[in-house]
Amino acid sequence: MTYPVISLFSGAGFLDLGFTETHAFSILWGTELIKDFAQSNNYNMRQRYGHLDRVITADVTQIDPLKDIPKGAVGIIGGPPCQDYSIGNANSPGVEGDRGKLVWDFLDKIEKLQPDFFLFENVEALYKTKKHRVQALNPLIDKFNELGYEVQFKVLNTLNYGIPQDRSRVFIVGFRKYIPITLRQRGYETFKWPTPIYEDPKKTFVWPDVWEIGTEVNEADYIAKLQAPYELTIHSVIGNENELESLPNHTSFKPYSQRFFTVLEGDVKRKSFKRLHRFRYSPTVAYGNNEVHLHPTLPRRLTVREALRLQSVPDWFHFEEGTPLDKMFKMISNGVAYKLANLLAEEIKIVLDNYDHAIKERRELIRITNESMTKDSVTQPQKEQFA
Repeated sequence: MTYPVISLFSGAGFLDLGFTETHAFSILWGTELIKDFAQSNNYNMRQRYGHLDRVITADVTQIDPLKDIPKGAVGIIGGPPCQDYSIGNANSPGVEGDRGKLVWDFLDKIEKLQPDFFLFENVEALYKTKKHRVQALNPLIDKFNELGYEVQFKVLNTLNYGIPQDRSRVFIVGFRKYIPITLRQRGYETFKWPTPIYEDPKKTFVWPDVWEIGTEVNEADYIAKLQAPYELTIHSVIGNENELESLPNHTSFKPYSQRFFTVLEGDVKRKSFKRLHRFRYSPTVAYGNNEVHLHPTLPRRLTVREALRLQSVPDWFHFEEGTPLDKMFKMISNGVAYKLANLLAEEIKIVLDNYDHAIKERRELIRITNESMTKDSVTQPQKEQFA
C-alpha cells in the first residue's frame, strides 16, 4: 500500500525522500517558496522515480488548502523555516517574526485538510528556549489536540542514530485520535520513536582533542584503537577522497583567507571557520550567515558532496549542473537529516499498516458475526418444524 502525502516547505526534499524511500509513501503535492529549492526537489524525484514534477514554487501562505491542494492525502509533512527560533539568531523573534508565524500556517493546513497523520520539524530552540516553548510549541500542541489528534513531540539528535553530526531538532508527530484508539482496542502498538543506536554519545565516548594542522597519523591504526564508534566520525563519510572524486557535486568555494591554513584540526568552538576533526563528529551542518566549516586536513571548505554525506543523504542524490553553490549549501543546511527522516517514516508506516490490518480484522469479525446470525435465523424455524 502506498500512502499519498502532502509536503509543505519542501526544500530540496530530504524529508520527502526519507518518506518515499520506504516505498510506502508518495509525494502527492508539495510547495516550496524558493525556486532553486523546488527545482532540485523535482529533479531528484524525476531521476529517482520518473514521475512528473509535484512540488510547485509558491508562497504557502497564499495556498488555499481546499482549492489548491489535491484531495486524497493521508498525511502532511514539513518543517517551517526555523530562523526566527534559532539560538544563532541574535533577535530570535519567534512567532512574532515573519518566518516564525509560518508554524500557524502549517497548523491551518492540518485544520482544513484533516489528514490521518502529520509530521512537523523545527529547531531545538522551539523547545529549549522558554519564550518559544510558551508562545509557540505548547500552543501548537494544544491546538493539534483540539483538532482531534493524539500528539507526541520529542527532541531527536542525529548523533544518537549513527549520523556523524551533532544536530538536535524538535519533531511533532500526530495521528487522528481514532487511529491509536482502534489500535489499542485490537492489541496493536501505536506510534513509537525510532530506537536510538547510541545514548548521549557526546559524553559516553572519549573523543580526541584538537590537533595541530597537518598532524600525520596512521589512520588505519588510529581507527582500530578509536574509543568511539567509527561511524560517528567525520572520517567515516568523507575520509575516502578517491571515492568522493567519483561522485557528483564534489565541489566547493575556492580558499580566500589565511585562516584556511592556520585553524587547528578540531577547533569548532569559534563562531566561523570551524575546522572539523577527522575522528570526531561534525557540529550542526549550518552553512550560511558567514558560518564556514573547513575540511579536517585540507586548506578548503567542505564540498557539497561532503556536506550531503554529513546529512546522511544517499550518493544518488545530486544537484543539477548550474545550481549556484550558495543555494546548494543553503539547501543542505535547511534539510532534515535523510536517515532520521527515513527512520521516522518507517515508524509512521507501521502505525498506518497496523491500522489497515485492524480495520480489516474488525470488518471480518463483523462479517462472520452477521453470517452466524443469519444462519441461526434460518435454522431455528426448521428445528421447530420437525419438533
